[in-house]
Amino acid sequence: MAEKDISIELNKSDARKVEQLFDKLSSMSNKGVDMIIAKRAMFIVRDMKKDAPYDTGNLKDNIVYNHQNLSIESKAPYSAAVEEMTSSKAKGSVKGAYQFFYKNINKGLIKLKLDLNNAIKRSLR
Repeated sequence: MAEKDISIELNKSDARKVEQLFDKLSSMSNKGVDMIIAKRAMFIVRDMKKDAPYDTGNLKDNIVYNHQNLSIESKAPYSAAVEEMTSSKAKGSVKGAYQFFYKNINKGLIKLKLDLNNAIKRSLR
């Protein structure tokens, strides 16, 4: 079988259009991406606070978004114990089980991917 050469010709107009698309993507600055992340993180924190158990309110008060290093933290010293105790049990086997942290992180990450994908699509229009 003979080899066929494949060639693609790109005229100057098409090259400019491709260049403009890349410029639009790069114009979606880090600041814009950080704002999308911060917005989604605030929604995640809100959902965590809704799902966290309430006794004294200390656990809810210590769930925060740290915008400097783009992280969500639960600063209550017992928050890991609450999450691990409840998430290690079979779902529904413990009355009042509270899975407040990782459940909301996972849901939020899925939504964050969609937010970033939509922002990329909007910037390419």
